[in-house]
Amino acid sequence: MEQLQTSPFKFEHFYIVESKIKRNIKIESKDLNLKYRITPSGEIDSNNKKYLIKLIVDIRNDNDSFTAEVAIVGVFEFKDVVNKDNLSNYFYVNAPAIIYPYVRAYIASLTALSGFDTVNLPPINIGGLMEELKENTITIN
Repeated sequence: MEQLQTSPFKFEHFYIVESKIKRNIKIESKDLNLKYRITPSGEIDSNNKKYLIKLIVDIRNDNDSFTAEVAIVGVFEFKDVVNKDNLSNYFYVNAPAIIYPYVRAYIASLTALSGFDTVNLPPINIGGLMEELKENTITIN
């Protein structure tokens, strides 16, 4: 039986590092026409073989009577020392794909518990964040 090849990195955990929601008390949930933006960044800690990816999700309606911003950090561990140049495209796509469902669930809970209809972010093509994540990744140590 052929043995499966294991990934060179492992997802350890995530943290919500910032969360805020603001709404005009007079706005109704049904009146929301939401737009959202995801800003990715990363930090490679080569001494500890760790990679931290941060996604900032900014959600707002046209006149900013509803805004929400959530920042999530995912922590990954590597088997070998990595640097910005030898991280594969595979990682730049998969790391955001691993933590995005956590931030989607958090935003759904946050809005539902705020007296609004639940805001469910749509699934997205995470590959579209790859180049921005590469550009916004720094190496420490």
